Amino acid sequence: MSNSAEQAVIFAASHRAGGNSDHAAELLAEGVRQAGGTARIITLRDYVVLPCLACRVCAKDELSRCVLRDKDQAEELFTLLMQTRLPLFASPIYFYALPSRFTTWIDRGQRFWEAHRKADPWLSALPGRTAQACFVAGQPTGQKLFEGARLTLKYFLVNFGIDLAEPLGLRAKDERGDLHNHSADSQAIIDLGRAAWLALPPR
Repeated sequence: MSNSAEQAVIFAASHRAGGNSDHAAELLAEGVRQAGGTARIITLRDYVVLPCLACRVCAKDELSRCVLRDKDQAEELFTLLMQTRLPLFASPIYFYALPSRFTTWIDRGQRFWEAHRKADPWLSALPGRTAQACFVAGQPTGQKLFEGARLTLKYFLVNFGIDLAEPLGLRAKDERGDLHNHSADSQAIIDLGRAAWLALPPR
């Protein structure tokens, strides 16, 4: 398989296997493949990520390293995020927000916030990129249903030099299979993956 620098990496954030946002991740991968690219789906629930200790050691460390870096798999996920040409996210919405496993990983991004603040050369050297996201909610209403998740993801990605495009938000997808049974929404996700890959600058 191609390495992460040569493919799209899709971070699937659901706590539930085989649900609607898992299916959304598969549809994003299909769109990338239709555009001639390759995609790897990373299921966050399969990784061990410990909560941030708020110890601020990363603020004082020369390379902004985390004291937990050898105790879990958070750094594996960060490496994938830093190396991929095209980061994609498929996540359910829980109480107008991202799932706890996802936000635990985001909180561990504190060391990258510190590195960004200090203009660490190893982080500043990352190329600018654009990420795409698909949010899937069971709730059918709510004017700002996706806003909390969008802002959290946006400001997490800023530290990696990644801009977040306007996410695709899908409502009323609560029961397992709801997305699979809605062909228009499924096609919209495929189209998102395809367009994202085609928009990549030539190498």
